[in-house]
Amino acid sequence: MKKIIFLTNYKNLIPQRNNEVEGLKLDIISEALEANDFVTQEMTINTFIASLHKNENIKGVYFYYASSQYPIYKSFIQDILIQITLRGGVLIPELRHFMAHENKNFQELEKVRLDIKSPYGIPVGTYEEGVEILKKVSFPKVIKKSTGFRSRNVKLVQNIDEGKKVLLDLLESNFKYDIDSLYYLYRRLKNKKHYPKKFGKVIIQDFIPDLTHDWKILVLGNLCIGGKRYVRKNDFRASGSKLYEMEEDPPENVLDFAFKCKKKLKCPNASFDISEKDGDLHLLEYQPIHFSLLGGDPDYYFELKNGIWEKHKIVNELELYIGNAISEHIKNLEKKKLP
Repeated sequence: MKKIIFLTNYKNLIPQRNNEVEGLKLDIISEALEANDFVTQEMTINTFIASLHKNENIKGVYFYYASSQYPIYKSFIQDILIQITLRGGVLIPELRHFMAHENKNFQELEKVRLDIKSPYGIPVGTYEEGVEILKKVSFPKVIKKSTGFRSRNVKLVQNIDEGKKVLLDLLESNFKYDIDSLYYLYRRLKNKKHYPKKFGKVIIQDFIPDLTHDWKILVLGNLCIGGKRYVRKNDFRASGSKLYEMEEDPPENVLDFAFKCKKKLKCPNASFDISEKDGDLHLLEYQPIHFSLLGGDPDYYFELKNGIWEKHKIVNELELYIGNAISEHIKNLEKKKLP
């Protein structure tokens, strides 16, 4: 039988919201997996670290794991995930999907690599590089920080002066005033001209004018769940507005687009923010892990069968669909391993 370990955080949770005190119902995911001949086990990250010192064999073991909204703890988790892959364990989803969580910079690069239709965005690492890009583009432009949710740190700029100001606000100083940095104070000041004014991770992105809404779609295996989010009054952003409309079914072209995005990403489950204007669709952002299980309390899901989207009443916890999707994903992975 196949084994999958739920690698949980310090609270023994796999969080799925912005706060880290609420997690997925792992017992329901376990039921779905065990019904498909999996053995499941919950283990905190620290317990797992202790097992590594005992040289326990994890080759071929699957790991469904937690992420974090806190950068330093997320970095800690990443160290462990890399060790899992080095020791032959299999991450569900892949490490690159962990990298995409709270990392719009990485998402932009992945969307280009996978040829996913999206507003053109340029990742920027320093203030000076950002200014050079702003000199070459037309306005308006959206500038957003690599991290953040609910449209935080997403700004609309109308000209280069506004763009420079936003870059200064969103990027970080190259010198932090603490005990450790004071040791290097003289050296840094002496070589100040050789360093960028500010470092960081932001994206300078094309602006889609006159958007009234976007679509928030969860793709769980071959099921889609979601609804429309309206843009806030006197704003250009729908994310974080909490203005959900669940009475209107997502159109088939939106469902098709979301499903194709998930197939290109090659992950079991994902959340997508999709813009729609005059029938033209773009992927704004995505999350294969640590995504909210939707606001607005949807009543229906849409299942793709023989090329047709069928509408069904949601009668189970969403974790059941998540578990089924993980099971199917692993089966597909193992089929590819067969000679």
